[in-house]
Amino acid sequence: MLAGIRFLPFVLLPGLYLATLAQTLVLGDPTEYTFVANILGIAHPPGYAFITLTGKLFQMLIPFGEFPWRMHLLSATAATLGAVFVYGILLVVDRATMANKQDWVGVISAVFGALLVGTAVDYWQHAIHTNPHIITATFLAANLFLLTRWGYGGSDKWLYLFCVSAGLGVTHHPLTVFAFPAYTVYILVKRPSILREWRTLLKMVGFALLGLSVWLYFPIRSPMQPPFGPSTMNTLDGFLAHVLARNLRVNLFHFGLADQPDRLLVFWTLSRLQYSLPVLLLAVWGLVWLVVYPQGEKRPFRPLAILYGLAWLGNYLFVINTVQDVMAYLLGPFLIVGLLAAIGLYGLATLTRQVLQADNRLIGLLLAALFLLGPILQIARNTPYISLRNYNEGQAYVDAVFDWFAGRGEGAVLLNDWEHMTPLWYTKFVTNRWPDPADVRPEFVSTARPWVESVFDFLPGGPVYLSNYRREIVDAGFRLRPAGPFYQVVEPGDSSIPPELTPVRATGGEIEVVGYALPQTAVTAGDYVPFTLAMRTPTGTADFYVPVLFVGDITYPFTTDSHLITPQWLPGEVIVERFDFALPHNLPAGNYPVRVGLKNLSTNEEFDLGLTAGTLTVTPKTHPVRTDDLLANFRQRVGLVSATAWGNGRRVRAPWTEPLVAQPGDTIHITLRWRSLDYAEESYTVFVHLIDGANQPIVALDYTPLGGATPTHLWIPKWLPGQQMLDPYRLQIPDNLPPGTYYIEVGLYEMVGKRRLHIADENGNLIGDRYILGTVLVTE
Repeated sequence: MLAGIRFLPFVLLPGLYLATLAQTLVLGDPTEYTFVANILGIAHPPGYAFITLTGKLFQMLIPFGEFPWRMHLLSATAATLGAVFVYGILLVVDRATMANKQDWVGVISAVFGALLVGTAVDYWQHAIHTNPHIITATFLAANLFLLTRWGYGGSDKWLYLFCVSAGLGVTHHPLTVFAFPAYTVYILVKRPSILREWRTLLKMVGFALLGLSVWLYFPIRSPMQPPFGPSTMNTLDGFLAHVLARNLRVNLFHFGLADQPDRLLVFWTLSRLQYSLPVLLLAVWGLVWLVVYPQGEKRPFRPLAILYGLAWLGNYLFVINTVQDVMAYLLGPFLIVGLLAAIGLYGLATLTRQVLQADNRLIGLLLAALFLLGPILQIARNTPYISLRNYNEGQAYVDAVFDWFAGRGEGAVLLNDWEHMTPLWYTKFVTNRWPDPADVRPEFVSTARPWVESVFDFLPGGPVYLSNYRREIVDAGFRLRPAGPFYQVVEPGDSSIPPELTPVRATGGEIEVVGYALPQTAVTAGDYVPFTLAMRTPTGTADFYVPVLFVGDITYPFTTDSHLITPQWLPGEVIVERFDFALPHNLPAGNYPVRVGLKNLSTNEEFDLGLTAGTLTVTPKTHPVRTDDLLANFRQRVGLVSATAWGNGRRVRAPWTEPLVAQPGDTIHITLRWRSLDYAEESYTVFVHLIDGANQPIVALDYTPLGGATPTHLWIPKWLPGQQMLDPYRLQIPDNLPPGTYYIEVGLYEMVGKRRLHIADENGNLIGDRYILGTVLVTE
């Protein structure tokens, strides 16, 4: 039986990864790594030489599956290897404890550690799509294993293998260097005399250079002018600029000393998503056990405590103070936590056997209980939600481009952000497909030529479409019309009705509804349903009108945020906008007519247009999420569970009625607790604003959740249903703020389109787009 258990990680982890592996293109960076490896180009800084060459080998040697799937398989392979290295470390610790013998407790602890790391939610999510940071974590695990093996009964060949691995890791990503201080201290502690062993040092340098030789790919390939990537990396300045990612340094060390308690809370929150509380306590015990075992003068595992502890600390301090790819960068620290938990399990079993002189039956029960609280709990909790097998946003966008524009002969330009341009580049470089320029010409929008400038450059030459809604285009005076999956830029005053809309004529006050589109009528409770309206005002209006949708008995009165307000409409022009709505998660099955009305916010007058745009056929959700305990339900996607604020020695919970008292210069600490209700369809930004009585913002804190650490969507949906996040903010009262009563409002908006997420009540009715936590009384 023990022999069978021994191989469990080698079978279960690849099986889980393969069952949930992405099958096709993923938007953004994952597709870039795919086509860069295929054409032997150079990826964005820091270049990713290792994954490029390894990815090329996978694409060449794996004889089945499409190229994107083969690259996803590389991530699954790397993730499996990372868990296997954790497994190997536990076996080394066991042999060192048992004087080169192997104990069944060691094997069980090794299996525990491999499964614990491999099924943690962050690790698993990055194991099933093309991602370089799962490889970064694998290099960390490999380095820790090789040094552990060298330090406990291994010859110097293990040290030299470590040097090769460390060099290779640097060619993959600079993040690997933040464990180098830990490696150095450990080697010196284990063998202080190594500084005098010049032959050994020369060999270490030689093997490290062997690993670093992968970097030669850049100066060799770059002057060949690859189809994608810089051609200047054969110069020292060009090489260093790229591999050191100089243009991305603005994202590094973003937070100061005063932010560190909040950053620690963020790490705690994210750690709780990975592991249960007993496992985290077990990790702390694992570090303690390495320090104190065995009792007496000789404590052989203290160097390991230094190695693992400093490796965790070096990575943590860098990553937690960064605002880009934090969840991906944290794979290494999370892996070390899982490793220490496995060591803690082994130490606990060893202590139980030695101190309590317990028999194998009691130890077996202990191990079984901790398995239930560790990997078994993680597998049961994560399996229903972690899967990219049916995720096809990247391929769907490629298909939409070819299907929508084919044969139109518009000579249009399609402006794309990075996420949407990468799958198009894949079709260009790998499959040799590209739209006919007579139909459409895809263009990439970058900081060198931003969105508004791109529109001005291309619009005189023909129609211009966007990959997604961009507020800055509207702010520049243009109109954005939904056009299938895209948005068309039109000049103000256009009075045409898009042919894909159903034409109608319904009047309410000064507004006419002249067209609509409800493309999706078979839906599931909790879905986000697309809906488009075309409206106009024949003579112009100074009043503020908004549409009101009725889905059965549910009312959706839209706000003016994120839509062109009616006083800005030109007389006679047709305004076409999306008014998408989210269905309640507990909506019963049935047929729900969708009716359209209007409301004049200036006079509070409502208009029943007698217009039915279609009928939704709703399928109930199998396991609807709970929403009746929320302070606010944003778009049926994110729930605000609770909010607390602290200042001047007083702590309050939202909504508070007695004002928080503060003086200019004071800091109010706010902690929001979010719950994911469903997969986010894009990345959201949290806003925490101090506003005055006229709704004017005084202090605006707008961040990706958890200070940039945890996007709701980055390449793939990151927040999983049921997850809860603690999100801390420091709101500083301006020194010159006049005394008075102010309010703290919170909410979310789309990171790209800037459109706010509406709030629904318990029955699904829209009730606004912000939540007021409470008041702040600023005194002199």
